[in-house]
Amino acid sequence: MGCLQPYITSILFFLSGLIQWGGARVLVEVQSGPLHRVIGYSISISCNVSGFSNPSAQQDFRFSVYKPPKNTQEIQIISTDDTNYAVAVYGDRVRRGVITLERLSVTSVLFHVKSLEDGDEGEYECHTPNSEAVYDGTYNAKTTLKVIGDTLTASSTGPASFSLSEGDDLTLQCLASSNTFQHTHLSITWYHHGDREASPHPIISLDRDLKVSPGQRFEGRYQAGFIVLDKLEEATYRLKMARIELSDAGRISCQAQEWIQDPDRSWYPIAQKDTQPTTLEVKAIVVAPDQGSSSMVVSMTVHKTHLQEGEGLSLQCIVNTQGPVGQLFSVAWVKDNQELAHIGPTGVLSVGPEYGGRERGGELRAVRTKEKTHLLTLRPVRTQDQGVYHCRAWPEERDGNGVFTQGSTQDSTTETITITATESGLAVAMDTQQVSVDEGDALQLTCRVSVVKGQLSITWQHRSASMATGPFSDVISLSRVGVMELGAEFGKRNVRTMRPMADIFTLELGEVTPSDAGAYQCTVSEWTTEANGNGKKTHSQSQDCSVEVHHVESLLSVYLSSRGVQVTVGGEVELVCRVQGPSLPVTVTWSLQREGQSAPDNILTLSYTGDITWSGDQSNYHLRATTGKKEVRYYLRIIKASHKEAGRYQCVISVFLQGRHRKPQNSNALGVLVQTPKSVLTLSSSSSPLDKSVNTDIQMECSVAKATSNSSRFGVSWLAQKNGEGNKTVLSSDRDAVITLGLGLGTEQRISMRRREGWSFELTIRQARSWDNGMYYCVVEEWLQDPHGQWYKLPPSSAAMELRLKETVTDLSVNQTDLEMEVKEGEGAELTCAMTSGDPASLYSLTWFYMRRGSSSSLRVPLVILGHDGVLKYPEDQDNQGLQDQKGRLIFSRPTHGTFLLGLQRALQGDSGVYQCQVDQYKLIHSNWELSATNESGTTNLTVRQPIEYVSELLSERGFVTESVLGIFIPLVCILAILVVVLSIKLKRQGSAGYKKQAKSLWLEIDPLNPRPED
Repeated sequence: MGCLQPYITSILFFLSGLIQWGGARVLVEVQSGPLHRVIGYSISISCNVSGFSNPSAQQDFRFSVYKPPKNTQEIQIISTDDTNYAVAVYGDRVRRGVITLERLSVTSVLFHVKSLEDGDEGEYECHTPNSEAVYDGTYNAKTTLKVIGDTLTASSTGPASFSLSEGDDLTLQCLASSNTFQHTHLSITWYHHGDREASPHPIISLDRDLKVSPGQRFEGRYQAGFIVLDKLEEATYRLKMARIELSDAGRISCQAQEWIQDPDRSWYPIAQKDTQPTTLEVKAIVVAPDQGSSSMVVSMTVHKTHLQEGEGLSLQCIVNTQGPVGQLFSVAWVKDNQELAHIGPTGVLSVGPEYGGRERGGELRAVRTKEKTHLLTLRPVRTQDQGVYHCRAWPEERDGNGVFTQGSTQDSTTETITITATESGLAVAMDTQQVSVDEGDALQLTCRVSVVKGQLSITWQHRSASMATGPFSDVISLSRVGVMELGAEFGKRNVRTMRPMADIFTLELGEVTPSDAGAYQCTVSEWTTEANGNGKKTHSQSQDCSVEVHHVESLLSVYLSSRGVQVTVGGEVELVCRVQGPSLPVTVTWSLQREGQSAPDNILTLSYTGDITWSGDQSNYHLRATTGKKEVRYYLRIIKASHKEAGRYQCVISVFLQGRHRKPQNSNALGVLVQTPKSVLTLSSSSSPLDKSVNTDIQMECSVAKATSNSSRFGVSWLAQKNGEGNKTVLSSDRDAVITLGLGLGTEQRISMRRREGWSFELTIRQARSWDNGMYYCVVEEWLQDPHGQWYKLPPSSAAMELRLKETVTDLSVNQTDLEMEVKEGEGAELTCAMTSGDPASLYSLTWFYMRRGSSSSLRVPLVILGHDGVLKYPEDQDNQGLQDQKGRLIFSRPTHGTFLLGLQRALQGDSGVYQCQVDQYKLIHSNWELSATNESGTTNLTVRQPIEYVSELLSERGFVTESVLGIFIPLVCILAILVVVLSIKLKRQGSAGYKKQAKSLWLEIDPLNPRPED
């Protein structure tokens, strides 16, 4: 079946598909796509092969790319078996190591691109050459790479440097966001880079799943609560470091990474940005012995350390210093290493978020009683108020602009406060400890109380899920007299607290967002009325629960299915997109990615409002939808399928919530295969072998005995295989009967094809030559029209015929001796073609051919043609292969019956090449002169050299060396010149009338050009 060489790729691909369906052994697998990567960043694509009979044999790999929009042109990139495999556009990047191929094992590799460029998007193919005798499997696999823009941003807020003292607190903020259209997650890591350290070390990180984890060096301080990472808003991340140490000096930066989930469900970092580092200087606290009178000493006195619930706690902080009169300083009260409140240098009180509500309710008070004495009271105390307390103070210096600069801090000794619960009997319980709510829904929590003796108030507080520990912030409170007060962070939210029954308090928060997840705490306080009519809080109890908010993307699932995805051209297919989950406004988009495309095409979009927007031809599609319990089905029907409708279909949904579309969710891709009808094409042909004689006309016939359709059209190609060479096209006719001649067979002027009655195709070779022997193949392609009127072809069918030509006995013989001829440029050359035998009664024609050295004999060019009727002509419009104006310099002559001469005047270097003649013998048969024999002469290899090159070669051939010539040849020339002059004078004196040389040069012609014989 050598005749199918031009179609071997298609046949092998078809066979490989059949083998794979039946359980093929060899399988090439590449990382599933599409892979979304950011321009300027790296990508790695894995590829492995399995199924070879020798699993330990090392296999080679080749990577290519097919770029949009057509994806039909293969562009070679890199391979393991050929260092020159890359085309020019990728060659430089491969040589510079930007693109590499890393071998992981004998059967697997990793394809790396260190920095993606805008034009790198496309369909990448991994191919493994077959290393065994037979083909058994799939030897290539493809994946799609989409290169997207870099939208990740990261920046820091605040000053570029801090100068703090040992023990101070540090707060830094990082803003990070991304506008990537694909669904991505962000991770945040704070790094510390010491002044003498080679690389930074992580302080604390928030991973893509919002899980906080400390760095190894900082884990102990994190567990002690000194290091906290909070997510304040959608794009704000805050780092708090309490009691900084000397080792914290250096540079602190924030790094944001963007992650995407690949089709294989693995997460991959696609972009990374670092903020400008913040320089931190940490000063050591030094109290010199000789400065005791001016050193700051902080002490704390506690009236009572063991309290009953409901009593009051008093903490007095005294700052002793011998500084200048009017020195300003700040004082803070700290509980369990968390600041409760502090009074600034101007006397302004600031309270931490955990105690802000109690300060507004009058339970917490802090005042400056004297110049250096400060008092904090907490009444009534609760059991959660017990812990370790101490005071902290630091001097403040004010500049001319009124800006304060904080000095070194000084802490007092600690005091442990214990609080015992009273016998009030007040009990608080949450209905549910774990609550789950969907994004966009309303959150409702219930807090129940029991054993109530007085009036009650309630405060609801929240702590974000991104904070494992830390204070609560107020959501809303309801006083004992029914006054509601919103917390600062929830002032614009739809939130309220109600008391539907005496023992029940509820919290309602509308349209929850993912940031609302975390811990919620209800604190119920019991009040009594004193004699003066004022209310007094006697007892408080708290209870909390955990709230999980399901992202809207996790609520819905989308799945694409069909009862049948294989259809014949003209058939019908119905696809079902199933959206499961709660009833939400959803926009649905249908897309189709055809083979060879880098990106899908949208077919239609069904908006959440019910509007339909068609992006392409809607004539072949029909859409309908049905609604069921917790499921909506969208049906897309392909009415009359064609190859245009084949490809990978996908439905994409996007929830419209809170005034905007959320990130789209893609269904699984479903491939629709539109198959061509099964071909029933059957051919009949002339009998084989076909025995004929040389110099006769040959007819070979190929007919379509059976076709797939009565409206079929046919493309026919005649191929020839000669002397064991590959198949070459003789001529072909497309489905519109446009005939194209093949090249390089030497038969272009002697062949023709015609279509006879019906579907019969006849090939004619006139005056067959001996080299026309061989196998001839008739390859027929059947073409049909699809519903869109586009033509497509079915697999070809072929018929083989062997042509055997017999040589006729001839007496024609031409001298076949190969000759070498060399002349100087500007001289003439004469080529001889001589018959050694032949019939005098016959007529002869002759053709002189020229070929460039190293070219195929099929590329020879006719120079002069002498017909058997004696007409001499020079062929026009021939590619002269470098001969310059040769027509005006050629002289043809025939001095004898069997001798043909070709003279070339004023030879040029471009005339160099191989010359050959062909003699055709014609005999008189039935009053007609018919070709009876053909013979060719040997070749004459003509070299035309420039004169200076000619001299240089002569000198080189005699072994002269440049230095020897300069040392010997020049003196000899001088001596010879003197001798010539002396001899000339002597001869002139003797009056000699002998021979005088008339040449103008010392050099004689080696091959003088013979004069043209007289006709």
